[in-house]
Amino acid sequence: MKTYSHAPDVDGCIEKIQAAHHGELMDVTVSALFVYDDEESSKAVLTHAGYPAAAVVRITPLKDRTLGVADAVIVVERVAWLALSQRQRDALVDHELTHLTRKVDEENGDAPLSDALGRPKLGLRKHDHQFGWFDEVAQRHGEASPEVRQARVLMESSGQLYFDFEPRTAAAPKRKPASRAPLGDALN
Repeated sequence: MKTYSHAPDVDGCIEKIQAAHHGELMDVTVSALFVYDDEESSKAVLTHAGYPAAAVVRITPLKDRTLGVADAVIVVERVAWLALSQRQRDALVDHELTHLTRKVDEENGDAPLSDALGRPKLGLRKHDHQFGWFDEVAQRHGEASPEVRQARVLMESSGQLYFDFEPRTAAAPKRKPASRAPLGDALN
């Protein structure tokens, strides 16, 4: 059965990453919960859009903020958290905090907006890149598949940002990135 508990070590990580990289969120309260299976502690239970997730962030509704709940809550898969190094934990928390944005009044010089309680109004930022790939389609259609075309555009537009590592099975020479075409060009 899915169970939740407070995650004080994640809270500490949130404070550290918020101070280091998310100054715009310094007046935003963010708390953390662990989620786990209390019957089988090694079983992952957190999902997002049907896929396993290490963490998710949610903006707290106004009625819950009225009760004193934090402005946002990061729910962390405890099994995944325990398997991560500190650098990986920091990166995971940074990822979730990057989803949070302050809503601003664009007509009034981008002044931050507040809710009825005087708390910051928040929005959720989407990922810079989102992919839904099928290996079998890439295998069947190769360069013609949307999967391979998206991968090529990502590699060309981002260089080694995402792929600066050697394959696990064999060392391969590093390639220079090709031209930097916009990501969407190969998808239309």
